[in-house]
Amino acid sequence: MITSTTSHYDSSTLTSASYNFKHKTLTVHFNHASYVYSNVDIQDWNNFNNSESQGKALNEFIKGKYDYEKIHEVKDSGTFYVAGQKL
Repeated sequence: MITSTTSHYDSSTLTSASYNFKHKTLTVHFNHASYVYSNVDIQDWNNFNNSESQGKALNEFIKGKYDYEKIHEVKDSGTFYVAGQKL
């Protein structure tokens, strides 16, 4: 049984996204940060993942519809942060 899947994209802003079927979480990795969206419907995941532009699809199918949390960020200096804490 497949519990999660990850896709990599040829995008100027998004690098990859993972969907956990059991927990219905979508983790989106951007060039400088990652976000986890909660309770994402599988159809919205499919629409996002199969779109020609994940950036546009994120705005159309995910943003504003699902709660999210920033899980890490890389600042301009190259400093890495997880949940707001500098590492």
